[in-house]
Amino acid sequence: ILRIDEQEAVKLGLMRPLITSEVEKHLKNLGLDPEFATHNRMRGLSGGQKVKVVLAAATWNLPHVIVLDEPTNYLDRDSQASLTKALNEFEGGVLIVSHNKDFTDRICKEQWVLHDGKLKREGELGTEITEKQEDKTADDDLYDAMGNKIQKKKKLTAKQIKQKKKDRLA
Repeated sequence: ILRIDEQEAVKLGLMRPLITSEVEKHLKNLGLDPEFATHNRMRGLSGGQKVKVVLAAATWNLPHVIVLDEPTNYLDRDSQASLTKALNEFEGGVLIVSHNKDFTDRICKEQWVLHDGKLKREGELGTEITEKQEDKTADDDLYDAMGNKIQKKKKLTAKQIKQKKKDRLA
């Protein structure tokens, strides 16, 4: 049954056959020499080469979404350029956690930046949001990580605080 499932997935383009020529082509697309597929071991690779191999493995079965945490670590400029090209050509969604703003600016249409404990949105599908609009939005509505609106707590008066304390002790 598993073989039939794999055959159907290959026909639908959801899975790639794991053959040397396909692996070499995929590695080449990510900026690695095709020989890495057959003539190298992971322990002999540099940090940047290891990152590329991991990215190649992550994108092998054409996922819908890729989540990358600091993907530019250990990468030189040429490797970063290859990664940028590969991610721009990727047809799925990409979530990147990174401190490398130059890298994210070249890839991301929309960025969410955490600064001083506050989450700020920068750009949305090619449009920029002014700081004034952003501050107004931040004052009006708060959202959790899942996009759900958080209800603001209202400040209680001294009389209400006293009543709540009395209710708790009762």
